[in-house]
Amino acid sequence: MVLHPLFLAVGVWYSFTGDLFLFLLSCLVALQHECAHAFVASKLGYTLNKIVLMPYGAVIDGDLRGISLKDEITVAIWGPLCNLFTALFFGALWWFYPTAYAFTDVACFSSLSIALVNLLPAYPLDGGRIFKCVLERAFYRREPNRQKAEKRANAVARGCTFLFSFLFLAVFTVFAFRRQYNFTLLTIGLFLIVGGLGNKNQDAVYEKISFFVRADLTKGLEIRRVAVLESCPIKDALQFIERGKYLVLEVYSKRGALLCALPQNALAECFAKSESPYEPVSLLAKRVCGGKEQEVTQNFSPVA
Repeated sequence: MVLHPLFLAVGVWYSFTGDLFLFLLSCLVALQHECAHAFVASKLGYTLNKIVLMPYGAVIDGDLRGISLKDEITVAIWGPLCNLFTALFFGALWWFYPTAYAFTDVACFSSLSIALVNLLPAYPLDGGRIFKCVLERAFYRREPNRQKAEKRANAVARGCTFLFSFLFLAVFTVFAFRRQYNFTLLTIGLFLIVGGLGNKNQDAVYEKISFFVRADLTKGLEIRRVAVLESCPIKDALQFIERGKYLVLEVYSKRGALLCALPQNALAECFAKSESPYEPVSLLAKRVCGGKEQEVTQNFSPVA
């Protein structure tokens, strides 16, 4: 976790205004939000392991635009959903224990506020990422040209982002004329402007998760065997990995013949060398072993 210098400055300012508790609680809610992104990303084979605490919240380091649109939507939606579930939990708690309201109201409304703001269709908020992915899928169905669909989706998403930033800044100005200064509106408006202008020429990158097992093998691990078809994407095979167990993935052809058995470390090697996490397991195994199906079977311990 990294602390931005402005984060510390804002914390000092809140301590002098008497709102330090609200500031710290909002940071915890933002951390919960980002941890939900990281947890879901890890289930898809990606690692998001650097959280930066900013003056307006938390940002997790990583760009998932290199993965499929469906998986990017999944990663993006779980941040706000986590906050909504938290708010719902507190709401249910008040139903059974009304006296808990006085101790949990701030946490509930902070969670609800962060969830609703992040669901706005404005980039780089989660709602903006989801909106862009949905647009890109729609444009691609209409005209199957990936680059053109992405370009059009980016243009529409940025236009929507600037519209929301204008609305936030306009509302802030109206309140300012009445000498009511809502700096939250100003911060969100400026944040959206920066998000709309940034990342134009930045290549999409992702960092693959590593699940090699070395030290634990000296102690001994229980083997877990799972059978999949040769067309199974490598990212889908990750869901079978369990802590404290060593996965052996048996790859079968469509006709039911056993092609090879991939131990977890070999599977990790395949994943590390793959160009895309959506390649089938059989193709990755052949690439690691040198090409022929017979070589794959020999190198990866076939089961008679």
